[in-house]
Amino acid sequence: MKNLVKCVAVAFSVIALASCGTTKETVKVVTGAYERLDWQGRATGAEVPNWVVAVGDNNKRQIVKELDLDGYMVWSFNSNGPDLDFLQNWTDKVELQSNVAQSISTSIGRATEASLKAEQSIDTTKSDKALKDVTTVLSNVRVNGLEKIASYWIKSRFSESAKPKADSDYKTMYTYYSVWALKSDLYQRQINAAMQDLPENTAQDPLLMKLITRSIEKTILNEDSGSDANVSSISYDAETDTVKYDDEEPGAEF
Repeated sequence: MKNLVKCVAVAFSVIALASCGTTKETVKVVTGAYERLDWQGRATGAEVPNWVVAVGDNNKRQIVKELDLDGYMVWSFNSNGPDLDFLQNWTDKVELQSNVAQSISTSIGRATEASLKAEQSIDTTKSDKALKDVTTVLSNVRVNGLEKIASYWIKSRFSESAKPKADSDYKTMYTYYSVWALKSDLYQRQINAAMQDLPENTAQDPLLMKLITRSIEKTILNEDSGSDANVSSISYDAETDTVKYDDEEPGAEF
């Protein structure tokens, strides 16, 4: 089983790029422990695009800006492991829908939990049951119409030693990035449809449904999220088989 935790951290990525647009800056290697070996487009002289930097940094506003995704719900993926083909298949095919569903359940669950706690007229038992109902339904949702907007890979090697002396001191890894998006109005229609599967005790309670509906709207309108973009971030470490969802803290340095 994957270890699902509510934070996002990017393993092994410690590059530094500094600019907006596609950068032409020299890569800064951190204390000799990291080396970028290859990357998509290197043969034609292309540098790492800024949307990739934004994904690594979990800079949600910049992801939307770089890829022109205003009016979309966005999911950014950052996967690390020794096998690029496996990362691409895992991210874009095998686990795409389940990871999107889990991120939806997480974000709407947070908003719903806050709304329920703020409503003092609802007892704790009823509140906890409603929250469980919402997150369970959403964790099983299958989103239709997802578009793959962009993808990119970087091959690198790193060492836990600050001063590696031989090739054997390094581990070679790939980092695979992809961004998927769905029009916000289409997203809302599908989430509203999923709410029809709520258990009767929750679905027929007017106050509960008012709070749940408002919580869904908050995530779409991006209220109280601490970010300026409707982006959910998901990272995966193939070596530990660990998936991590959304955190407002930056991930990798580029």
